[in-house]
Amino acid sequence: MKQLLLSLSILSILIISSCGKDDGVSVSNQITIGDQTYDIEGAGFLSVGDTDGISEGVFALSDANVSISGSSFSISTSSDIRVIFNLASLGDGGLDSGDYSEGDVLSPDAGKVFFIQLIQADGTTYSVTGGKIKLSGSSPNFTVSFNLNLDGGDKLTGGFSGEFATN
Repeated sequence: MKQLLLSLSILSILIISSCGKDDGVSVSNQITIGDQTYDIEGAGFLSVGDTDGISEGVFALSDANVSISGSSFSISTSSDIRVIFNLASLGDGGLDSGDYSEGDVLSPDAGKVFFIQLIQADGTTYSVTGGKIKLSGSSPNFTVSFNLNLDGGDKLTGGFSGEFATN
């Protein structure tokens, strides 16, 4: 009986400790819009810098190469999908890790906000009606994941983890 109780105790500890590892965000380096999934082949990050106590950066994800030319992105015209968004957080010293909500990047009263510059897939341009973007890491290695509601009822989900082209 003691062996059975000991075995159950060990099993319980293993189950509890393994659940903690599942709490992280799984990022597949893909973007899904509705029922269409795209592999992310290129990622870029432009640091806008710190101004008046706000840190800001612009991210680009695509199924084609993303490079930086001066202070803008260069994305191959053969791409089927392009997602470009700004993140802003209160404080100097770079973007904070955490969840970003839709808002005005020029006055991020909520602390961390995002603004979508472009979501374009197969020639269709989408608008965001809500959702979250999650950021962790620091330049040039970020993990970005998102779950966004789009006009027309579609969802944009996915993320990218790895090295971003930078300015």
